[in-house]
Amino acid sequence: MTENSGYQPLSYIAYHKLRQDIIYCDLTPGQKLSVRDLEEQFALGRTPVREALVRLSELGLVYTIPQSGTYVSRIDLHRAEDARFMREHLESCVIRECCARLTDEGKATFEKIIAAQEKALTANDARAFFEYDNEFHQAIFNIAGRHTIWTTLEAHNTHLQRFRWLRTQVKGLDWSNIMTQHHQMLQAIMDRDPEEANFLAIAHAHLMFSEYRAVTDAFPDYFDQL
Repeated sequence: MTENSGYQPLSYIAYHKLRQDIIYCDLTPGQKLSVRDLEEQFALGRTPVREALVRLSELGLVYTIPQSGTYVSRIDLHRAEDARFMREHLESCVIRECCARLTDEGKATFEKIIAAQEKALTANDARAFFEYDNEFHQAIFNIAGRHTIWTTLEAHNTHLQRFRWLRTQVKGLDWSNIMTQHHQMLQAIMDRDPEEANFLAIAHAHLMFSEYRAVTDAFPDYFDQL
């Protein structure tokens, strides 16, 4: 069956839930996983949980030690940087198309997301802020007609997502600079200025570089290859 049918295999449901728990550090790097506990938590059988773990292993998110068990992998900064590189170069091109294809409906979508993210910022709601951040970037791809590219990026960016989530948990790292950059990007899109939008998208993607040390210093045990 296709995704549009509304049906999802049980292994996909388990995979999605585990991936989200890993991104948000509900399952922390280095934590040992119990298949039995996961079965009970998700109300799923052993087979879909094991199939989900195999898929997560292929993405470098969990690993198994023989005679010991399965563990959550630490954040691989090389994979995170590769995902950031792909997103930077694809989004900087896609945002040009977004400028050309923006409609009144697309404008309303952006404004709704920005308003919700501002509300999350005021409420200091990290999870909502993070989710609306993702929605803002997804909207750029959707409005440009590049939803498939976004889906492909999402499938390979979990280590980057984990890094970005931890960034929201570091005291002293202001969220407002992200918000300011989103406002600037949206203004360039609404002005239909592809050159400015392209420049701002690249600058936004480089935010990881300037904040890299603050995040890894705050969570040294969560990262590989420091």
